[in-house]
Amino acid sequence: MSVNDLVPVFDAATDGRAIVKSLIVTALLWVAAFVLRALVSSHLRRRGLAPTDLRRLMATSRNLILFILAVATATVWFDELRTFAVSLVAVAAAIVIATKELIMGAGGTFLRTSSRMFDIGDRIELNGLRGDVIDTSLFTTTMLEIGPGRIGHAQTGRSITIPNAMLLSTPVINESFSSPFMIHTFEVPVAREHAITAEDTLRQACAEEIGAYLDEARHHFESRQRERGLEMPHLEPRILLRLDDATRVTLLATIVTPSRRKGWVEQAVLRRFLLATTEQGHSMSVTTTPAI
Repeated sequence: MSVNDLVPVFDAATDGRAIVKSLIVTALLWVAAFVLRALVSSHLRRRGLAPTDLRRLMATSRNLILFILAVATATVWFDELRTFAVSLVAVAAAIVIATKELIMGAGGTFLRTSSRMFDIGDRIELNGLRGDVIDTSLFTTTMLEIGPGRIGHAQTGRSITIPNAMLLSTPVINESFSSPFMIHTFEVPVAREHAITAEDTLRQACAEEIGAYLDEARHHFESRQRERGLEMPHLEPRILLRLDDATRVTLLATIVTPSRRKGWVEQAVLRRFLLATTEQGHSMSVTTTPAI
């Protein structure tokens, strides 16, 4: 196709009156979107919602308004875009390639929404990064970092912004899936000659620590079993032995714990265990390793 062949196409696409009309309608759509966004935000703030619920509803309303605005704008400019696309296929292909990451980001958002992968307020782990989700947009997810590493359960004060394109190729661990309770496992290495005694002591420490909320946790998992058809987990403390070498055995303790307090519960169990072993007169060297 020569340049002369493209002239009628550009003349038709740049009709003065059609362009002016589309510009006016587009401007009105954007103004209406900003006004609607302000009204919705003001209404949500006046309802006195909890901070997590407020952030979730504000993010959802913002994303919905942006989606409607994008569809409406594309509809207004549909004829012009179609005219250009007929003869500028190569340009359209180049635009797609140039905006590949943005398209993947939108695809990641669709995947997160359709699969209910996580929501605002959930604690997730993605590609080694852990945090509480505080905001989601069309292209990114923002969370407050939890650390240090996998053994820490306190906020570090840093925020992490993740491109949603990562959701298409990276597994996401949602630690809040069974909120408000979850099953937590941690390790306690002990000397081999004290392994059996330490096993009983650690089991007793776990039972004493989780006894205050064990019935509530059982009721929660029974409700989840009825609603979602999931298997009922074993809620009593379990201790497994792992022989690391000729001198050391690792105790793998599995307990039920509140989702937001698993680090605190783990520390409380370890303190009970250390106090009990000290009172029993055992000279065991106990350290903790990253939780499973």
